[in-house]
Order: sequence, then C-alpha cells, then structure tokens
Amino acid sequence: MRNYKLNIKKIAVLTALMIPLFLFSQELNYKLEKPQKLFVGTPFKLHINISSAVSDSIFSTQKDTLDIFILKNIESFEEINDEIKTTLIDLTYQPFDTGEFTFPELEFAVKTADSLIILKTKEFILNIESVITDSTESIKDISAPLAVNLKFLDYFIPLLMIILIIFAIKYLIKLLKRTKKDFSEPEIIDDRPAYIIALELLNILKKDDLLNRGDFLNFYFRISLILRLFIELHYKINSVEMTTSEIRANLILDDTSEKSEILTFLSKADMIKFAKAVPEKSDSEAALTWLDNYLRSFEESKGTEETVNA
Repeated sequence: MRNYKLNIKKIAVLTALMIPLFLFSQELNYKLEKPQKLFVGTPFKLHINISSAVSDSIFSTQKDTLDIFILKNIESFEEINDEIKTTLIDLTYQPFDTGEFTFPELEFAVKTADSLIILKTKEFILNIESVITDSTESIKDISAPLAVNLKFLDYFIPLLMIILIIFAIKYLIKLLKRTKKDFSEPEIIDDRPAYIIALELLNILKKDDLLNRGDFLNFYFRISLILRLFIELHYKINSVEMTTSEIRANLILDDTSEKSEILTFLSKADMIKFAKAVPEKSDSEAALTWLDNYLRSFEESKGTEETVNA
C-alpha cells in the first residue's frame, strides 16, 4: 500500500513538471519606433520579440516584400531564460513616397520539432510627408521702409535724358533712310508699248526652238506668261499673278470675241502646264502664230490711230 502511494506521488510530480511544456506556445510582440513626423527617406524601426522553445527555429521575412517601404537593415539576437528562447529582431525601413500608406502585416515562421507555426504582426497606418517645414521661420522686415523725398532735379534730369535719347534715335533713323536713298540704284522703267515688249519676248521664245526639242511644258509656260504680261501692261490688271478664272473676272473688254480668244488660249496652256496633256506640234505652232498675229494687231491699230489723228 505504501509503494502504491509512492508511485502516485512520483506520477503527480512528473505530470506537474511536464504541464508547462504542454501548455507552452509561441508568442510574437512588436513595437514601432519612429519620429513624431515621418518624412520621405526618414528611417523608422520595427522591434519584433518572439518567444519560443529553445529547439525552435525562427525564419524572418524577405527583404523585397514591400514596395513603398524599403528594408535597409536587419539586426537579430537571441536570449534564453528558463528554457524559453526570446528572439529579438530589429527591422529598419525607409519610406520612399508621400501620402498615407498601410504598412502590411509581416510573417515569421517558427519551426518546431513536428510542425510549422506562422506568427504575424498587424497592419498599421503611416503618414509620410514630403518637406520638413519649420513654422518658426517667417519672413520679417529688417527695418521699416524709409521715406524718400525727391526734388525737382531728381525728376527733371532723368526726363531730359529720355527726351534726348528719343530725339537721337529719330535723327539716326532719318539719317539711315537718307543714306539708303542716296545709294539706291535708279529704277529703270521700260516705257515702250506693251505689244513691242511682248513681241521681243516672243522672238526670244522662237529662237529657243522648244517645239522641235519636244519641250512642250516649258513652251506653254513661257508663251502664256508673255500673253499675261502683255495684258498686265496694256490693260492695267495684275494678270501675271492671276489664275485664268481671275483674269476672266477682271479683264473688261468691249470686244467680247477678243476676250474669248484670250481665255481659250490661256485655258489650253493651263491644260499643258497643270494637267500634263501632250499637245500636237501643229497645235503648238498654231498657238505661236495666233499670239504673234494678236500682238501685231496692236501695232497696226496704233498706226491707224496715228494716221487718223494726223
């Protein structure tokens, strides 16, 4: 009976000694260390405290798990007291963006003899500012503004200088204009009748012999330009720079048949120049003959007019 009681006491003592082992569980605590205001690039620390059995292994988070908050440094060490291992981990982060951000939960794996336990921190809010402002700094006047009392000469002398500069500029402008006028070349005015100037250009065109060379494009460009120049000099309209449609609207003639022949001539020339039409050589020679006869008709009319006046 005595031995039975002794065995019960031994079992009770062993059970009491083993209860803490069965009741022990891993635990994680953390603490945030940061300044009152957190700015871009300002480091802050997260102190992690993990309690576990001596035989447990602790695995910390990876360095690249965060985007806004960059992990700059990790420091860790262990303490063992009464068969309990305390793992202390200091994580240093730096923020690299402004605004209000949620710092995510961090995971730590505790590997025991027969299992793997995940311990997590909780999320928390961090407000990141961009510029350190000092409210004590303000712009102050060094001294009160001084009153300036200007006299008559203080106004008169600057005003006189401005007037003299204006007159000097005007004099230089007149002098430059006069010098330019003195050295300008005299304008040469051809006072010959318009049909003579046009016939002279037409004779040059004939000598170039563009038709026999097959250069119809250049031929019609020059022959239409000669007619336009004649109309501009004789009828006093800016026909050289006008289109055929504009000449039709601005050329006023008593003889409607003359205007019709002119417009027909210019229209055919436009077809060759712009539509790249290929004319017959005989048609081109006929156009040359028509323009020659048309211009010489003004020579005949002038001779008739002089005879009548005589």
